[in-house]
Amino acid sequence: MHAIWPVMLAACTTGINTNSTNLQKKPNVIVIVTDDQGYGQLNFDSDSYSHNQLAKTTVTQRYRANVEKVYQAAQTAMPYTSQLASEGVKFTNAFVASTTSAPSRAALLTGKYTQRFGIYNNYDAEAGVNPEEKFLSETFQGNGYNTAMIGKWHLGELTIDSLVEKTRDYHRDCIYGCVKDQHPLNKGFDYYFGFNYHGSNYYNAASLFRNYEHVKSQGYITDEFTDEALSYIDKNQENPFFIYLAYNAPHIPLEERAPRKYQRFNTGNPEVDNYYAALAAVDDGVGKIVAKLKELKIDDNTMILFVSDNGAVVDSPLPLNGAFKGNKGLMFQGGIHVPMFVWYPGKHKTGLVVRENVSAMDLLPTALAEAGIEFPENLDGINLSAIISGEKHADNSRQLFWAGTQAYHWSDMNLNFWNEYTDYVMGSKVQTQFPKSNYKENVSDPAGTVLEGDYMMHYYPVDNTFELYNIHTDPEEESNVASQFPEKVKAMKVAFDKWILKMEKPVVWDLSTWEKLLPKSAL
Repeated sequence: MHAIWPVMLAACTTGINTNSTNLQKKPNVIVIVTDDQGYGQLNFDSDSYSHNQLAKTTVTQRYRANVEKVYQAAQTAMPYTSQLASEGVKFTNAFVASTTSAPSRAALLTGKYTQRFGIYNNYDAEAGVNPEEKFLSETFQGNGYNTAMIGKWHLGELTIDSLVEKTRDYHRDCIYGCVKDQHPLNKGFDYYFGFNYHGSNYYNAASLFRNYEHVKSQGYITDEFTDEALSYIDKNQENPFFIYLAYNAPHIPLEERAPRKYQRFNTGNPEVDNYYAALAAVDDGVGKIVAKLKELKIDDNTMILFVSDNGAVVDSPLPLNGAFKGNKGLMFQGGIHVPMFVWYPGKHKTGLVVRENVSAMDLLPTALAEAGIEFPENLDGINLSAIISGEKHADNSRQLFWAGTQAYHWSDMNLNFWNEYTDYVMGSKVQTQFPKSNYKENVSDPAGTVLEGDYMMHYYPVDNTFELYNIHTDPEEESNVASQFPEKVKAMKVAFDKWILKMEKPVVWDLSTWEKLLPKSAL
């Protein structure tokens, strides 16, 4: 697969753009987000876990397969993306600000902890981000950038038009619009092509919109998003552009097979093969985008920022989240430690690996700084320009915080739900009702987490217990050393208390549950 890249790029024409990189001072910025992709589900940092660790990792019946064959599928699924990571600046200790999709995306686009505006989980975010909250896409737009949002939005209150024909896949049963004051066109984007809900079916998408207009899907949704991005680049090549390209792969539903051209795998399990085919479709899109940039001779002046929105779910194949404990929905590393990199060939040296802790909240402040644009001072994300240039190391004493629930909905504690869900959506005559989950975010216990250097502390206020892990030596979070370092636990809890008191109460999450996270002196 790696051999395809130079052939593909060599075939590109010179293009007609006469705007040289030297004349266009502001870099183009493309943010690429994958959906529920685990740390191990691409060739990124494969030395960080072993096959013995993978053999002990639980997945659902649907995705069980030979460990070596699945590992090879993950290693070969995304060659273009992996090459960009190797050519750019790779962050091997990058963390998203939330364990789930919508809050993670809101933090990425605002550069802030979403708890500052009352978002602690998907339910809060799906009620809509406060229209007064400024997105950094608005900052790009206000500084001369043409801006596009392509793909999954999931950051506005929904309008729902129920369809007459019902299926077992709820992604197909309604047209999900978005209220106007929380719509991408009112959050700093000139152009929008995508969907508003947390997921979409991959063929004949029921809820696809171009700007405010509901449109008919024209095929496989991943390819549609790639084609829209390519078209936008073509039309805006002479102006600086900001593209937020949020693919929904490999998020469910994955019952439909990806197109044959992406079916490149032979693990012995067709479900695993199709999962990695869905990621191969994203990767082919990445390859086409880079080829287009090279064709137009604007690649040296374009930053590509890549990140997954959270960890993988248990209902997906190995290597899942690599060595990390937990899944999406959990504040363990498996839920929040994600693959992330920056590719900016015209400015920053290749092959740099940043091993200190960084946040996905840092990506857009960094891109704005690279463009010479002043960004708001009240951000939690920081400018990493000196880090990605190799001038200095990141400050590993920086503290990162999480607050919400430990939701085991997507974990191995909920295997029965996911096995029954698969039976249901695939038309089982036995499993005729949508299964019930007892582990969703809105019914789970509250928790808080602090990361500082090598240490991650988890706080469970219901029973007032703590866990402390050295995630450098114990990435699986198996050895709780809280009793060995009581002063460190105390200091991290004090820092958490100071932080949580600056946050807003939740939009819809139960207040009595949220209040358990507050220090007793504040009640």
